[in-house]
Amino acid sequence: MKKYIFCLFLFLINIYSAQVNFTGIPNPDSNASGADQVMMYITNTSEATGVKGFGLPAVETDSDLPYTGASAPSTRIEALRGMLLFVKNTGQTMVFDGLVWSKAFEVESDNISRFQINSVATTSGSAVLPINSLIDKPNFLADPLRLKTNVATTGANLNRLYIRQSGLYRINLNLNFTGPAGSFSNRLGASLYVNDVLRCQLLENTVNYDGTNRKINLDFSVYAVQGQYISLETISEIGGTTSYTVTNNSYVTVEKVL
Repeated sequence: MKKYIFCLFLFLINIYSAQVNFTGIPNPDSNASGADQVMMYITNTSEATGVKGFGLPAVETDSDLPYTGASAPSTRIEALRGMLLFVKNTGQTMVFDGLVWSKAFEVESDNISRFQINSVATTSGSAVLPINSLIDKPNFLADPLRLKTNVATTGANLNRLYIRQSGLYRINLNLNFTGPAGSFSNRLGASLYVNDVLRCQLLENTVNYDGTNRKINLDFSVYAVQGQYISLETISEIGGTTSYTVTNNSYVTVEKVL
C-alpha cells in the first residue's frame, strides 16, 4: 500500500512541474519553432514570476492562414472546425469554422458607433462634415447603432446619421484642422442639427500643434426620435479664421446613453 502511495506522490509532483504540450520537444518554451510550435505551455519553473500561459501556433499574416484564397474549401471540413491560429502582424486570434476564418475573440459595445470624417475644406468659416460609413473594426470604426446602415454613401446622406431608436445620445467630435500659419487666433467649434434644425453650438479654444495644425474635442448631448437624422457642421468664432481644412484623421463617436 505504501508503495502505491509513494508512486502516486511522485506522479503528482511530476504533474505539478511538467510542461504540457502537443509537440515532441522536451523543452518547448525554449526550443519550439517552425512547424513544431507549442500548442499548450504550463510550467512551474518560473513560479517566482508567475509565468504560466497558453500559446497558439502562429502565422505571420492573414494570407498565411491555411485554406484561404485558391485553397479555400468548397465544402465544410468538419474535422477542422474550431481550429485556432494566431496572426502576428494583426495581433488577432482567428478561428476556422471548416469553411472560412473569422476573429475568435471580438468585444464590441452594442451602444457606441464610431466613424471617420472625410477631409473637407472651407473658405467661409463653416463646413458640413461628411461622415464616412466605412467599417474598420481593427481601427475601432464600427456601427452597432446602425446609424449608417442602408444609407447612401453620396449626396446629403453622406452627412447624416439616422436614428434607429429613440433616446438620449452623446456625440463626441474629435476634429483636426490645418490652415495658414497664425490663422487660428480665435475659437473653432461645431453645430449640431436634427433634421436640419439647429439644436446646439459649441466653441472651444483649439489645441496648438505647430501653428498650422489644430485640434478640438467637443461633446454634445441630444434627444432624438427614431427616423430623425443628425448632421454636424464646423463653425468659427466671429472675427476668427474662415479658411481651414478638416483633415481625415477626425472622428465622430455616437453613444446611446438612454
